[in-house]
Amino acid sequence: MNKLQLFELTRVNLRYANPQVTNRLRNKGKSGKELTRSIINQYLLSGVLFLFIYGATMFMLDLSKLPGFFTYYVALFSILAFSQGISVIYNVFFESQDLPAYLPLPFQQSTIFLSKILVVTLTVVPFVLPMFVVFLLTGFRAGIFLPLTLLLALLVFCLILATVFALCSLIVFGLTRTKFFKKNKKVVTSLLLGISMTIAVVGILLMNGQSSYSGGEQMDRSPIAVLMPVFHIISAPFSSAGLISFVGLLAIFLALLGAIYLFILPKLYEQLTDASSATSNRQRKHKENQNLKQLFISYNMQLLKEPNLIMQVLSNSLLMPVIFIVTFAVSGSLDLSSISINFIGVVFVAGIALASMTVNQTSFISNLISLDQENFTFLQSLPISMSQYMKQKFQVGLILQSLLTGGISLIASFVFHLPPIFIISILAGALLGSYLLCLRFFARDYRFLLLDWTSVTQLFNRGSGNIGLVATMLGSIFGSVIILLIYGFAAVYLPFWPVNLAVLALLVLISTLWIRHYQKNFWCLFK
Repeated sequence: MNKLQLFELTRVNLRYANPQVTNRLRNKGKSGKELTRSIINQYLLSGVLFLFIYGATMFMLDLSKLPGFFTYYVALFSILAFSQGISVIYNVFFESQDLPAYLPLPFQQSTIFLSKILVVTLTVVPFVLPMFVVFLLTGFRAGIFLPLTLLLALLVFCLILATVFALCSLIVFGLTRTKFFKKNKKVVTSLLLGISMTIAVVGILLMNGQSSYSGGEQMDRSPIAVLMPVFHIISAPFSSAGLISFVGLLAIFLALLGAIYLFILPKLYEQLTDASSATSNRQRKHKENQNLKQLFISYNMQLLKEPNLIMQVLSNSLLMPVIFIVTFAVSGSLDLSSISINFIGVVFVAGIALASMTVNQTSFISNLISLDQENFTFLQSLPISMSQYMKQKFQVGLILQSLLTGGISLIASFVFHLPPIFIISILAGALLGSYLLCLRFFARDYRFLLLDWTSVTQLFNRGSGNIGLVATMLGSIFGSVIILLIYGFAAVYLPFWPVNLAVLALLVLISTLWIRHYQKNFWCLFK
């Protein structure tokens, strides 16, 4: 394999996957190796931010004596890597539409495959980097020489990720090779969505449903038997169990790698070419006697029916809140059926907080304008009201986002056994939060308008890219927790009416200023 070709292809794919970030860095005068280094640093910074979420908990545990928690963390991040891996691999290989650029060039199929997998790795690794810290802390607490612990943790981390991505590649390429995919591309894409989402949710539910027991000084979980070999490798690498486990893990990876070389690489060009020409056998029904408003609604709904977009949106913006809520449902650890009426306002703000976790730059509303692609420019040349068109587009996105956020709020209400009045309160807060955030992200889509995208990942990476997404997620989580704690303490220790009226007045003021800001700086552009 030509290492120079691999390096150059990886650099091209990195820039291709992050066009907005690339252009912003170029405007700052960066180019060549410095540009590539800056893009990689953004991925690494995302990983550091994600480490911050789990770091405090991990440092408090002696994982070398808690095989249950060790296997729990390994399973959690492996499932996350698997779920993200399937969607990202499909997106990078089958939605990027860059194959024609490679065909006339003397690249080996294995080089192209590996370069794209490296980009997939850089995309997913920031979200699973805490698993590396698990390995590092476990080896250190087990008394293994620190340089050896660092080397071993890095080796096992890379080996597990490579195994997960190899399995994801076989699943994605296996499904897309079928004749059924060639005739029903959207159905198979939806099937991939179902596989990744189901495995993620069911896997985490099964783990959280396990019992705990006392592991000496600390409470431990029941170990996950299939992942105990990884624990032996990290905690006792030179024992017979550790050596046998390492050989077994390496053998699994080599077997999957051999399957890739036998079944994927020989026909990579052919399969990607066939996939790019695959179509759905479903035909659009022509509806007669539709007015302009109905045509706009129908057109925008068609834009949102792309399975790859649905897969990316659900996995990036809705998966974590759903897993969090369903986890509490299984454990039954939070019952708010007897909650005091003093917390009615806190629950309302909790609904706004929930909306801040489900509405972000990966949501439907955040990409609805750019989904038009060249149609947007064409529509601007027609004698139609762009103000009417944009408002209709916003309404479609707002209704859809409100249904999603409201649905999650209702699920949370029933899971936490909220009384009826509190269900209304959290639902009202979620709808208000959805409206305000939809205004922000709809305007953001226009500000970072991208009409020549070839992959939805390019839409999600606009602006500050992965760092912005992770920072927004962390900021919304920690900001919401702080606000809810302060409001909760005020609701307990201060009189009911003064506190809630003050909060209500503040919310009305912020909402009014928020709406006026976007009326003045965004909607006025289309009058």
